[in-house]
Amino acid sequence: MITGDRQAKRTTLHEVAHRAGVSVSTVSLVLAGKADRRRIKQDTITRVRLAAEDLNYAPNLLTRSLRRGRTHVLSFYSTFRNREQADVYMDALSSAIEKAGGEAGYDILVHCNFARSPKEIYQFLNGGLADGLILFAPQASDPLLALLRKSALPVVILSGRDVGKLFPSVADDVQAGMKLVSDALVKNGHKRIAVLTDGAGAARDSDVRVRLLRQNLAEHGIELPARWIIPAISRDMAFLAPLMAEAEPPTAIFCWHDRLAYSVLAACEALEIQIPQQLSIVGYDGLYWPSATRHQAASVRVDPSALARTSVQILDDLINGYQGPLREELVPVSFVSGTSLGPAACNGAINESSHLS
Repeated sequence: MITGDRQAKRTTLHEVAHRAGVSVSTVSLVLAGKADRRRIKQDTITRVRLAAEDLNYAPNLLTRSLRRGRTHVLSFYSTFRNREQADVYMDALSSAIEKAGGEAGYDILVHCNFARSPKEIYQFLNGGLADGLILFAPQASDPLLALLRKSALPVVILSGRDVGKLFPSVADDVQAGMKLVSDALVKNGHKRIAVLTDGAGAARDSDVRVRLLRQNLAEHGIELPARWIIPAISRDMAFLAPLMAEAEPPTAIFCWHDRLAYSVLAACEALEIQIPQQLSIVGYDGLYWPSATRHQAASVRVDPSALARTSVQILDDLINGYQGPLREELVPVSFVSGTSLGPAACNGAINESSHLS
């Protein structure tokens, strides 16, 4: 019996066979539950099982899975190739994928070594560790996509579309979401609207959301001034004071994601800008980010659980031989008014008692 220190190495079938005094094939049959088919005697079965238990034998699941052609593992890879600490969105999405995978009978392998080259990433993803891949938010130009198109690995794109029309995809219904934003702003009388976009200029979602907002507002005769489409990052709110000091400042700001919205809300409270009396703030994603503000941002709510379940279901279908039409699923969204959206003020300028005067 093994006691004290842990095993120095994995016990093999040969060692179990030697302990039980039988052949390796007999051990394999007994431990695979196939002893009855080969009429192996009960005392032999008992000896094999006791030997396996005594040696703390555990099967090499990877070898077994590869032999059977299935690992019951799904890979999840983010093409942003980074993972910031306390990323509320990715935390929620990863957790949802783990839960959806488990419910469908899969473990989830989350890849987090982003130092590999695209070719190395491809080799790792396509190396047999997983039955399929959920690929998060790839750009059309991502070299990983070209490599994956040459493989037989089942792939589902999450939060994106495959321009090559090869891989199925799952995304939130951004067109419906941005219509909800524009309708809410128009309903509340907002005509002077500023927009905060991706500061680095690399986020596809930012460009799409702003373009759709511009189109929707144009249908109501509302124009987004070029000077009010502002590149911004979550930690730099220097633009806010001069923006609100204009003679006719915006009465609402759309932030392309909620992390930015909560940074703006906290900065507004520090500057004593009244929310939503002077300025309404609207975000996207429907997630609360830890912030100094007391407000809940108005936002388009995207359900990460629905995104995850749909992605896993489509991938499971592919793994099991689905040969039907290309699936491009849109997950419904909703609008949460929060406490940061209200009627447009007649003049959004800061009053004289404000710190901006």
